[in-house]
Amino acid sequence: MRDILDAPIERDLPPGEAARMRADLMRSIHRSRPRAAVRLGIVAMAAAAAVVVGVAVAPNGDDVQHLAMGPDELSPTLRQAMEQCLSWNAQHEQIPVSMDQLAVAAEQDHRAVALFMTETGYLTCDVSMSPREGVSGGITAERDWPQRGWLPGPVQRLLLTSTEIDGGDVAVTGRVSARVHRLVLEHGDGHTTAARLADGVFGLLTEGSSVRENAELVSYDARGTEIDRRLLFRPSDEFDHCYADSSGNVVYGKPGTDCQPAERWSR
Repeated sequence: MRDILDAPIERDLPPGEAARMRADLMRSIHRSRPRAAVRLGIVAMAAAAAVVVGVAVAPNGDDVQHLAMGPDELSPTLRQAMEQCLSWNAQHEQIPVSMDQLAVAAEQDHRAVALFMTETGYLTCDVSMSPREGVSGGITAERDWPQRGWLPGPVQRLLLTSTEIDGGDVAVTGRVSARVHRLVLEHGDGHTTAARLADGVFGLLTEGSSVRENAELVSYDARGTEIDRRLLFRPSDEFDHCYADSSGNVVYGKPGTDCQPAERWSR
């Protein structure tokens, strides 16, 4: 009997698809998992049962790469992926959200990821629109997010996808505090990729230089001084320290004696 993370038997799939689909599942481990978040099992169902969500789409071209900081920068294929995210959200009634609330989105080949921010919460989405497989993906939503106004330090990663388990090309979205004027991904092999920052959120895509397991997000202030460094592939709800708000309430991590100040966030 196959484990839920096992792909369908390989004779039922095109060459290499079993490994890719398993990698897709394993990458979901790295996503942020707040208490009230709901992860829809659309990707898992596609891999375990060899079926996909049946929606006809116009296929993306190979090697397509695009990063949009808001709805006005969407490419036609990325807009189509975002409409799919909103459709899934409407079907499952996770959180009231519209295209106007898109904070950042990215597409790489046939894969798209997105972060929508509302006045009280957020929604993340990943969509695969392969011409061979149809549409698959999933959403994570937090309707009432108690920590929305605070960050665990200057940077918070909210969504990460990669072409390999703990490596390959990556797409990353998240939030930054007002202190951050530059954010860079150090790949772990001497290469770097700069993130785009806009209105308190960031997005980055890598291409052509494999990101390693020891990759780090490094942030800098307006003077160019390094102010934070953290592992990219570490689960985003695990911290070396707890973080407390201005009243001393712990908002991230487990209460302890080494709490650091949480940083305010706003758009």
